[in-house]
Amino acid sequence: MKLVTDTQVISVRLPADLVAMVDDVAILKSCERSEALRHIIHAGAPFIIKAKNVNVERLLTGLEILVIDCLRKASEANPDDVEMLIQAASANVETYHA
Repeated sequence: MKLVTDTQVISVRLPADLVAMVDDVAILKSCERSEALRHIIHAGAPFIIKAKNVNVERLLTGLEILVIDCLRKASEANPDDVEMLIQAASANVETYHA
């Protein structure tokens, strides 16, 4: 993440469970809490701003249905494609989402 040179200090009180989440992000990203909070804001704020009323549970359920249907169709058409699809999807997750 890019170092911010023009910054403002803000103070926020968080319950213990949210502090733990910030610390988890800090560990995963190998950074301090401030940087972890910047990661969290960069990831979450645009989503919240652009998708004000998105039901995340419904969205993820729909994605899971699509995945299951895609794998079922692939296994019916050519069972060898299933493993290739899973490997390609896993590689994409690592490249673009991890």
